[in-house]
Amino acid sequence: MTASATSNVPTRTQQPWHEWLPVSVNDTYGDPFIPEQVDNTVMKLEALMGQKAPIAIFTKAGYDPGVLRKCASVAGNRQVVVFYSLTGLNEAGISFGNRVAMIDGLREIWDNVVVFTRPIIRNRNDRPSVLDRLVEVAAARTGLLVMGGLHDRYKNKTIAFSVEDYLTDACDQAGVRCFHKTSCCAAYLHGLECWVHDLGTPVNLEVVSELGYEFAVNDDTIVLPEATTGDLNFLRMLTRAPVYTERLISNYNLLTLASGDQKYEATSSWFAWSENIETCLDCDYCIIKQIEYLRKMRVQVGTHPREIVATVQAATGGIDFSGFLGTKLRADRPDAHTYADVRVVKPCFTHRYDDGAAVAEPRRASFALNA
Repeated sequence: MTASATSNVPTRTQQPWHEWLPVSVNDTYGDPFIPEQVDNTVMKLEALMGQKAPIAIFTKAGYDPGVLRKCASVAGNRQVVVFYSLTGLNEAGISFGNRVAMIDGLREIWDNVVVFTRPIIRNRNDRPSVLDRLVEVAAARTGLLVMGGLHDRYKNKTIAFSVEDYLTDACDQAGVRCFHKTSCCAAYLHGLECWVHDLGTPVNLEVVSELGYEFAVNDDTIVLPEATTGDLNFLRMLTRAPVYTERLISNYNLLTLASGDQKYEATSSWFAWSENIETCLDCDYCIIKQIEYLRKMRVQVGTHPREIVATVQAATGGIDFSGFLGTKLRADRPDAHTYADVRVVKPCFTHRYDDGAAVAEPRRASFALNA
C-alpha cells in the first residue's frame, strides 16, 4: 500500500527535499583528499553548493599543499564537515605529525573539522596513551571528536564500552565535545535535529512514492514489505521517521531502487555520492575490500541528490540481490526488521551540550612532522 504525505513538513525538510539530504562525498575505496581523487571531490562539492544539510568528508590523507590549494577553491561550501580519521596506526606510513599538519591545513579552509577515532582496534590502538594523544589533538585543534570502532563482517562497529567511556571522560576533562556518531556531530554543528535519533511524524512521503517504494505508515513508522539495510537508512533520513521492513533481504547499504546500472547507497548517517577508485591508503582493516560490488574496482555510487528521482524514473530494472554471495545477514537473526536489529545502536549526544557550556578554545600544540 502506498501512502501520501499529509503531515506538515518541518523547516529542515522543506522542499526541495534533496537539498536537505545529508550527503557523504567519496567515502568508498580511495580518499577524497588524496591527489588521485581530490579533483572529483572538488567537483562534487561545487555541485553541492546549494545543499542545506551537512556534507560529510571522511579522510585520513597526509599533508599535501597541492590538495589543500584545490580544496580552498570550494571553501565557500559551509555545509562541509571534515571527519579526519586519526588512529595512531600510521596508515600508509603517514606520520602522526604529518596528519596533524593536514588537520591544521583543513582548518584553514573549513570551520568544521572533527577528529574521528575510526577505527579503534582492540590491542592495537586502544591503550590509554594512544587515546590520550587523540584527545589531545582534538583539544588542541578542533574541540570536537567522534568515536569509532572497527567494522566486523556484518558492518557492526565494534568498540569496547570501556574505551568509549574512557574517551568520553577524557574529552569532558579536556573540554572536547564528543559524539558516538558522525550524524550527531554534524547535526550539532549545523543546529539541526539528528536524522538518526530525532525521529517523529514522517515527511516527504510523496517522494518515497515517486521513487517506487511500496510502503504503508503505521503509528508514524514507515513499513516496507522488503528492504535492505540501505533502504532502512535512506528512508529514515528522507522521512525523518522510524522504518520497519517485513523482510530484510540484504545487510548491504545498497538501495533496492529500480535505478538500472546506477548503484545507490546509504549508510546509517549519510546518502553516498562516491567514486570508488583503484587507489587508496590500503589500510589493512579496510572493509571496502570485503564488499563484492566495490573492492578495488572503479564504480560510481550515487548521484547528485536532485538526480535520484529522474534516474529511477528513466531506468528499467535494478540490482539483483540474489546474485550477491555476501549479503551479510546473520543466521542467528532471521527476524531482523529494523536498523537496531542489524547495527549497534549508540546514544545520541546531539543535545548533550544544549546547556551552552563552553568548549575549550583549540590551542596550537606542536607535533614534529616526522613524529
